[in-house]
Amino acid sequence: MILKYVRIKSGKCRVIFFDLEFYVPLKGRDKEGFSYNPWDKSSKLLGGSFLIANPDKDLTDKSKVTKRDVESLWLWNHNSERDLLEKIYKLLKDSYDLVCKAHDGKVSPILCGIGISSSDVPVLFELFKRYKLLSNSEAFYFQNKFRIIDISQLAIASFNNNSNFIYPKQKSYIMQKYLPEKKFESGRVVWDLYEAQDKSGIEERVIDEVLCTHYCYMKIINDFRYFKRLERNQKSKK
Repeated sequence: MILKYVRIKSGKCRVIFFDLEFYVPLKGRDKEGFSYNPWDKSSKLLGGSFLIANPDKDLTDKSKVTKRDVESLWLWNHNSERDLLEKIYKLLKDSYDLVCKAHDGKVSPILCGIGISSSDVPVLFELFKRYKLLSNSEAFYFQNKFRIIDISQLAIASFNNNSNFIYPKQKSYIMQKYLPEKKFESGRVVWDLYEAQDKSGIEERVIDEVLCTHYCYMKIINDFRYFKRLERNQKSKK
């Protein structure tokens, strides 16, 4: 088998930093764990914020990413949950088409967030199926057009692990390490904000989370580069 080298055009790649928010009515809230179920019609996808990063512009040491670079899509600005999902689907599809065209389908866009591999990503594709935007087969195919970088897993190597059992790092630990001045309340506070109709409070919180995720991503990359320098220095001493 001959593997063909693919030249990656970083300016035509995309890393989609994102965070979704949901509303779960009181009767559906578990004491622990992820309460939202995309097939529960009493719950709602409220929307989310997306930072579609161009590596050449937004992932360098000199990059200055601000809230103006973040695109937000919210239920209250759309006619229905289905309408909201159509916009999210288009956002993802546009990024895929750009990356695919530049690399003959051999490079994928990246979905990036904290804990998204077990929450936001599977939820989103289940909703695409529920609202029949995609068939089961099409949703599986579309999901596999993307690659996932979950910061909760990526950050493992930046922490001391005292046993052979490694576990994804919680958002609170990641924030404490890289942004100790930031104090994020539990995501469940969004339910209270929604019930109080504090839509701007939800919007500001989620944009801030996306920007913090981007910041942690950059700090983790710098950590890895530092580790590699230590490795090279160690080898040079032998």
